[in-house]
Amino acid sequence: MAWAPVERVEAAAFTVPTDAPEADGTMHWESTTLVVVEAYGGSETGIGYTYTHHAAAVLINDKLSAVARQHDAMDPPAAWRAMRHAVRNIGREGLAATAISAVDTALWDLKARLMAAPLARLFGARTCRFTAVAASRPTTTRGWTSNCRAGPAGTVAAGLR
Repeated sequence: MAWAPVERVEAAAFTVPTDAPEADGTMHWESTTLVVVEAYGGSETGIGYTYTHHAAAVLINDKLSAVARQHDAMDPPAAWRAMRHAVRNIGREGLAATAISAVDTALWDLKARLMAAPLARLFGARTCRFTAVAASRPTTTRGWTSNCRAGPAGTVAAGLR
């Protein structure tokens, strides 16, 4: 495919409350912030995201967007290198790393859409024949209990053995 410039990159932050307080043993929280990135090129839009502070959206919109727009949508690694260079004086770790990751994901998604190919194929994934099997055990993890209630009939209906 020929040169396809990255035309626009936009980020937005969304803070979503959790359905109940959550903790991991080191801290607790009652909401999660999601930064969503859209990268536009050709007639397609790629999407990327990260869980981080809303300041990452500011960094993307104010700095990383301009860097990504200087690159070919068909060459996400070049944009990634340039974004890493652009945050040298900000610091490459932490917030900047999460912002770059979200833009990088959006650019790879954009490339896959421009090629009309599954993103996994760009990373070398191959298809193979296999037999899908299911095993289950009682659990209280959210989302799993409803799947277990379907029982054997549910797994067979899903095409699993």
